[in-house]
Amino acid sequence: MEPLPGWPGTEHPHTGEVSGGREASPGWTEEEKEAVDRLRARCLELAVEVSGHPFWGQVETEKAAMTRSELKQVTRAAAAAALDVAEAA
Repeated sequence: MEPLPGWPGTEHPHTGEVSGGREASPGWTEEEKEAVDRLRARCLELAVEVSGHPFWGQVETEKAAMTRSELKQVTRAAAAAALDVAEAA
């Protein structure tokens, strides 16, 4: 979020190729910081809404973890398809 200095790369002694290093980071704008804060707050709201949903009262305690994992897998697949995101190899 905050500006950070960069650092130079290392020149290979035989090839002269420079590897590593990083440009200085300008940091985030106020708009970017506000957007992240808004999105994090929304994620928290949704997490509370999902975890407190009456559905979880119907799930046997022993099956709750497995049921949550299944829900995550189903929703991730649906979200990836909706966004046309390919799974990383």
